[in-house]
Amino acid sequence: MPEDNAVSDGTAARWRASAGQIADTATALRERDLALANAPDEIERRQRRLADQGLGLEALVGDDDSVGTNFLSRGTTAARSVSRVVSVASRRDPPVPLATGVLIAPRLLLTNNHVVPGEVDAAEAAAQFGFEVDEAGREGEYVTCALAPEVCWFTDEELDFTVVAVADSHGEAPGEAYGWVPLIEQTGKALKCEVLNVIHHPGGERKRVSIRANRMVAQDEIWLRYTSDTRKGSSGAPVFNDQWEMVALHRRGIKLLDEQGAPVARGGERWTPEMGRDAAVYMGNEGARVSRIVKRLRAAPLTPPMRTLIDAAIEAGADV
Repeated sequence: MPEDNAVSDGTAARWRASAGQIADTATALRERDLALANAPDEIERRQRRLADQGLGLEALVGDDDSVGTNFLSRGTTAARSVSRVVSVASRRDPPVPLATGVLIAPRLLLTNNHVVPGEVDAAEAAAQFGFEVDEAGREGEYVTCALAPEVCWFTDEELDFTVVAVADSHGEAPGEAYGWVPLIEQTGKALKCEVLNVIHHPGGERKRVSIRANRMVAQDEIWLRYTSDTRKGSSGAPVFNDQWEMVALHRRGIKLLDEQGAPVARGGERWTPEMGRDAAVYMGNEGARVSRIVKRLRAAPLTPPMRTLIDAAIEAGADV
């Protein structure tokens, strides 16, 4: 399902229905008062989780957007597990970039259902790790690992996520070389007003990170909504809080619409597909909550070998 289907799949409607929350978030940021956008129990859960890490709520809505230097090192660690997802259906042609994915276990990749909706699609796809620019500004070497749906496969159209096994590289599980991001089922990982960070492959390009100019502005039981710079290719990207805990799986951006319901271009005119996706104005983004993804995985009908792999991934995040 392409990103332009945000209107037909209800994403844009959910954004518009969140107008009250978005306005409250703006007020809370202006007044520097989290209680204007978040319920007391939400604030209490977030406060407890931050306290466990020696942190507090004070910096979430203040003018000081500085962070500890470990923000960079922890972000770099998280980024290693993020891959570009490509189609290798044609063995004669170069891989075609599809989206982004993230390792959630040594051999398990999480991405969107609309990226790899079926096992046949997964069998014709691969994950490329290290597809990024190095410290000298050079395009670094990367490793391509085939997806292995015959080893583990589960997809959910409603929450728009897929978990699929990744084949070993040189006899080693990808996660052993690149690490993985734990799935944390507990809530309290982010509040409205809070800064979120996205690691992705926008436009199929080398890995990038969108930080700071990105706030969580609304939520419901299934989705988080936030502002960030994302594009085609960002689907399947992990969305993190400032402690680099994954809070959501990005699924699509939401175009700004005019009074007639038509998308708006950056120049103010009506957007048309011929202009290209990057010419459109986006008003926000939506991602599936990690806590809901975990609940769905717990209830998924899986074969015993697949259940073992999935349960190991879930339990790895249980105590984080």
